[in-house]
Formats: sequence, structure tokens, C-alpha cells
Amino acid sequence: MRKSMQYLMAVLAFAGVSFAITSCEKDSTTKTTTPTPTAKSASFVEEFDNVGDLTGKGWAFVNNSNPVGQSGWRQGRYESAAQQQYKFIAPVPYLGFPAYSAHTSPNDFVSADATVVNDALTGTGDISAWLIGPAVPIKNGDVLVFYTRAVDDANYGWYSTDRMQVRANYTDGSADVGGSPTSVGSFTTVLADINSSYVFNDPAGNTGGEIGYPRVWTRVEIRFTNVPNGSVPNARFAFRYLGTDAGVFGGTSAENFPSVVGIDSLAFTHQN
Repeated sequence: MRKSMQYLMAVLAFAGVSFAITSCEKDSTTKTTTPTPTAKSASFVEEFDNVGDLTGKGWAFVNNSNPVGQSGWRQGRYESAAQQQYKFIAPVPYLGFPAYSAHTSPNDFVSADATVVNDALTGTGDISAWLIGPAVPIKNGDVLVFYTRAVDDANYGWYSTDRMQVRANYTDGSADVGGSPTSVGSFTTVLADINSSYVFNDPAGNTGGEIGYPRVWTRVEIRFTNVPNGSVPNARFAFRYLGTDAGVFGGTSAENFPSVVGIDSLAFTHQN
């Protein structure tokens, strides 16, 4: 009887030790916590090395030009002009210009040109081609920086005219720009208007004063102000290439020739 009691006590003691170990292991497991992920910044940089990847990053393209042409915003235009027949190309070896920041090729930028509209159909054309950025939070103090330029008129036999707006949609986070050359949809805020007077892209301009669209890569900085309520969680900015009675054949006047505009090395900085 005494031996049986000793055996039982030994078994119970072993069971108690086993439970204690299991309990410690269980307590240790339940107290383990997963680290909190680092918040993703809304800031981003876009070099436009592959324009075909932009839609996957939330960008959008809309060409509201009328009559609509053969292209909209596209991979940077810097190519041989030998086989081109449009008047605005002129007897120059290359159409366009090389990228500001080239990583793989001189075409590492995004561009739009006179072929966004087809004025040959009616003798006139109205340009409105949109490159719309992804939806991001925007607040007062945020900064958008990019580089832009048009062709160098010194290489052409006539003057060209280019214009580009930068606009913002603070209302619904959509890519709605309407459906006509004059519509802007939800992009009602103008952030910048480069060459709004359609001055020649020439150092002397039309009057010897205003010089038109820059003919060399030029830095543009936009600091966001007057954002509704100081901050919008779902906003967009967009680039709008535009022109009136213009195109590859110069519109009805045969004198209003858009050329090529480019954008490169864009950086959006969100103040967290």
C-alpha cells in the first residue's frame, strides 16, 4: 500500500511539472505580438522611363481633342525625322528632344505633340489631351516638382506655339475631365498655366517680351495652397496639353503649329 501511494504521488508530481511547462509555453505564445507595419508615404517620384506602366500605378490618359488625332500622351518623342511628312517637323534630323533624366534611353520621359489632334479633317483642330496623376492625399504645403520643355524653334523654319496647364481635382478623386476640348470635369483648380497667351516658343516671343513655352528643360515647382479644409484625402493633379484652332497643318490659319512638350523627373512630396 505504501509503495502504491508513493507511485501515485510520483505520477501526480510528474503530471504537475508537465502542466507547468505547457502553461509556460502557452503563456509565452499568447504574449507574442506582431510589429505594427510602417505607414506607406503618399510621396512618390516618377521618371516616366516606361509610360506603358503608368496606368498600373493609377495614372490615366484622356484625349478630348477634336477631331481626335493618332496619339495622346506617349513615351518621350525623340526620333528620326527622316520619314516624317508633317510640316511642323521641318528639315531637322530628329523630331523632339532627349530626356532630361535618361536612365535607359533618350526617350525616358512623357510627351504630347501636334498629333493629338487631326486638323486635316476639317482644317481646324482643338487640342485637349490629359495626363492624370494617381489619387493621393494632398494638403497645404505639399509640393509638386517636374521638368518640362518644348522644341527649340531655332531648328525650325517657323515658330511653334505650345501651352500646358496643371490642374487639380479636390472633390471626388476621379479622373473625370468631361468629354469635350473645353471641358475640365472635376479638375476645376488651375495650379499652373504655361504659355497661356500662346506666345511663340522663341526667345523673343511675339513682342520681344514674353518668351512662350521653355525651349530647354525647365524646373517647375508648385506648392499646394488653398486646399479645401487644408487637406483632401483623395485628390488628383493632371497635366492638360491644349490649343485652339491648331494642329499638324496649322489650323485654319495654317500658322498655329503646336510642337512637342515633355515632362520628366516628377516628384510629389506629401507633408505627413
